[in-house]
Amino acid sequence: MLEKKSQFALLIDLENFLGGLDSDNAVAAITEMITALQANVGNLVHRKAFADWSNNKLRKAAAELQRHGVIMQHLQRGQSKNLSHDMLAFEAISCLATKPGLDGFVIVTSEADYQTLLGCLKGAGKIVIAIANDSNVNSSWKKLCDEFLPMGSGKPSSKSAAAAPAAAPSPEKNAVVNVLKDLVPVNGLLLEDLEQKVKEALPDFTPEQFQCSSLMEFLQSVSNVFKLNQTEEGLLVIGPAGKNASPYSLQELQSFSFAEYMRVTRWYIEDANIRDRVLHNIYALFEDNGRVLTNEELHNLVDPDGIVEERPWYGTIFSLVYGACLWENPDDSSVPLPRRRLSLFRTVKNEEEFLVRYYTSLFHKAYTERPELTAQMCAELMHPEDVEAHLPLYERVLEELEKRH
Repeated sequence: MLEKKSQFALLIDLENFLGGLDSDNAVAAITEMITALQANVGNLVHRKAFADWSNNKLRKAAAELQRHGVIMQHLQRGQSKNLSHDMLAFEAISCLATKPGLDGFVIVTSEADYQTLLGCLKGAGKIVIAIANDSNVNSSWKKLCDEFLPMGSGKPSSKSAAAAPAAAPSPEKNAVVNVLKDLVPVNGLLLEDLEQKVKEALPDFTPEQFQCSSLMEFLQSVSNVFKLNQTEEGLLVIGPAGKNASPYSLQELQSFSFAEYMRVTRWYIEDANIRDRVLHNIYALFEDNGRVLTNEELHNLVDPDGIVEERPWYGTIFSLVYGACLWENPDDSSVPLPRRRLSLFRTVKNEEEFLVRYYTSLFHKAYTERPELTAQMCAELMHPEDVEAHLPLYERVLEELEKRH
């Protein structure tokens, strides 16, 4: 009989946890923490982080949390300074009541005022692991935990036996993963629907073949491939198709022409006339200050005939959101992409600035990986029939990229 892995809830007081880390180090800290916990502690079957997601400094951290299937609870800035503490404690107590199968909790913060909560969790017979800045935690709090891990560590000491580093996936597992990638569309698929599709596509597959008790556990065992979001309809599975990611190594990408590189690393509307029309219409719809539309409503208004396919549409929206052209309501982080609410980012002053921000976002990766990038190259790729007229736009884009780096 297969040994059952421990089941943990991961609760993160994010802004306190990250402290003074810059955005890149924040992403690294999150990745390191979750990966190490999965390998060394057990399955993180419930994941939730608390923060003010309108804070631009958390943009990269938010994207990384979503990639790891962490539900993001928005806390309004200006409310009680203890709100994150109170909400995390409430979530933990709620999990005690609604998730009796949990073996324990991982509490991530940099503050030391969770003694009452830890005592309650311990009294309920749960394992408690805390991750925090060692300098901010008093000895009594450490004693309440079954395990205290200094910030930057996800590995338990002798009190919790550490598992061996995860082995590379077997060819059989990779074959299953490749089928799952094809089954999950860009905007995700509910877990129960995916389970049905898997039965049809892989009738001989069972999670137990790979030491997993369920399809959800199998998905979680494949590092950095699938993201799980809890929605009102159920658990939503998002695959690599929903991440606008490239399957090629940096070395392979460097051998591509610029046009090939952009095609495999970014989803965008390649036809210049259609792209110009779509971007203009998006800006025009949101120019009325305060207007809010769901992704699906926006798509239907901008492209009623369905000329733009799913991937370039969502790729365009991703670039607009991460380029601070559009603002995506942080309360919608756990709902399917078509239902997420969008509005014009409050600092966008005019359509020219809107376009500069979009193309700056679109070319950000290329700027960091292809040092030969020029405004001329961008104009020739994006507007080949009218390069000279668009050159000033891409010169501004390159100036913005230079400022950022």
